[in-house]
Amino acid sequence: MTRTVLLTGATGFVGKVVLEELLRRREQLGVGSVLVLVRAGDPEHAAARCRADVFASPCFAAHPRGWEARVEPLPGDVTRPGLGLAPLARARVAAEVTHVIHCAASVEFTLPLAEALAVNTRGALNALEIARACARLESYVGVSTAYVTPHPDPYGRRNGRRAHRAEEVLAPLPRDPESLYESLCAGTEEEARLLAETGHPNTYTLTKCLAEHLTVARASDLPVSIVRPSIVSACRAHPVPGWIDSAAAFAAFVAMIGAGKLRVLAGDPHTRLDVVPCDSVSERIVAAAFAPPPRGAPRIQHAVAGLASALPISLCREGIVDYFRDHPAGGRARVEYVGRRGRATRAAHALRHELPGLGAALWLELKSRPQQARAIRKLVERQRVLNDDFAYFTHATLDFASSSKCDPPLEPAEYLATVCRGVSRHLLRRADRPRRAAVAARAR
Repeated sequence: MTRTVLLTGATGFVGKVVLEELLRRREQLGVGSVLVLVRAGDPEHAAARCRADVFASPCFAAHPRGWEARVEPLPGDVTRPGLGLAPLARARVAAEVTHVIHCAASVEFTLPLAEALAVNTRGALNALEIARACARLESYVGVSTAYVTPHPDPYGRRNGRRAHRAEEVLAPLPRDPESLYESLCAGTEEEARLLAETGHPNTYTLTKCLAEHLTVARASDLPVSIVRPSIVSACRAHPVPGWIDSAAAFAAFVAMIGAGKLRVLAGDPHTRLDVVPCDSVSERIVAAAFAPPPRGAPRIQHAVAGLASALPISLCREGIVDYFRDHPAGGRARVEYVGRRGRATRAAHALRHELPGLGAALWLELKSRPQQARAIRKLVERQRVLNDDFAYFTHATLDFASSSKCDPPLEPAEYLATVCRGVSRHLLRRADRPRRAAVAARAR
C-alpha cells in the first residue's frame, strides 16, 4: 500500500531533515508522496515558499533530478483550526494521508506566552484534529522537546551540580492541563508567575509540556508517538556530515565564538549539554511514524545523545576555540571567561563586551557612521541575550532516559568537531581549509 505523509514544519531545520529521510528511504517505507504544510494564504504563495525554502536547500542536493515531484506544498497555518487548510485540501488530506508528522514549532525561548501557546500548543492540537479526520491513518507523531521536564535546581543552589533524571513520561504540571489551557486561552495567566509555578525556564518548554498532556488526553484512541529531541545540532551523516541551516541554540554559540564575537560565556564548566545530531533525531521521528504504538497506548520517546555523550561546557570552550584557531572564520576565536551567572559574570560581560562595544559605537557615531554604530550595538545586545536566554541550559545537566540510542554512540569531541565544521561551512560560509601554521604544526 502506498503511503501519503502530511508533514508540518518542512521549512525548518528538523523538518527538512525529516523530509530528506522520507524521500531517501521512500521505497523502503512505501512513501508515494509527502504533503508539506507551508504557512501561506494561497497555493501560489505556498509553492513559491516551498521552492525558496525547501527545494533550493542543499539538504536535497544528492537526490536525483525530479525528486520535487513527490513533494506537494499545501497552504495553511498551524495556529488555525484544521491547520488552515482550504475545504478541498482538507478533504483530500482526510481521504489520502496515512501518516501525520508534526514538526512545526517556534523555538524562540522568549516568545510571549500567548504567541508560544498559539504555535506550540494550539498548533499541536490542530495537527491532531487533522490526524483524527484521516480515514487511513496509521500513525501520528508530534515532535516536542526533552526539556519539558524541568530541572528542580538548575543553578545548583540546593544540590550542587547534580544531574536530574528525566524519564520518558509526561512531566508533571501543577494544575489540570485542560483547565490550564482554558485559562491560557482566556489570557488570565501571568507569564512570570506561571513559569515560577511550573518550574519551566521559558514559554517554549512550558507550551510544549502542555501540548504533550493535551495530546495524550485527546488522542487516547489514536496511534500516537511523541518524540522529544534535546538540543538539535549539525547532522552526523545525512544528508552530509555537518549539514546545518539553523543558527539557533548551540549553533549560535559556536558561530559567535568562531567568528570572534563572544568572549564571555555564562555557564558552569561542569554542565553537560545534551546536543544531538539532527539526522539522529529524524531517524527516530521516522521510526516512530512507521512503527507506531497500538491505538490507545501513546508512546513518549527521547531523541537525545545521552549523558555519556553529552558535551561538557569546558570541552565546548576548548574544542570550539581550537577548531576556529585552526580554521579562522573572520575573527580571533577566544573565550576569556566562563563562569556561573552572577556578579563576576556580569562584570566580565561589561568589561569584555559592553565597554569596548559601546565605546566603539560612540566613536563611530562621532565619525558620522551611524550604520556601523548600530551594528555594534546590536552585537552587544546579541552577546547579552545569548547568555541570558541560554543560562538555564548552560547551568543545568539533565540525564535523559532513552529507549533508543544514537547508533553508534556519539563521541563528544568528535561530534563537537563535526558541529564546528558544519557551522563554519554552512552558516559562516567558510571553506574548510586550516590555516598554514596549523598545518605546519601538525606536520611536525
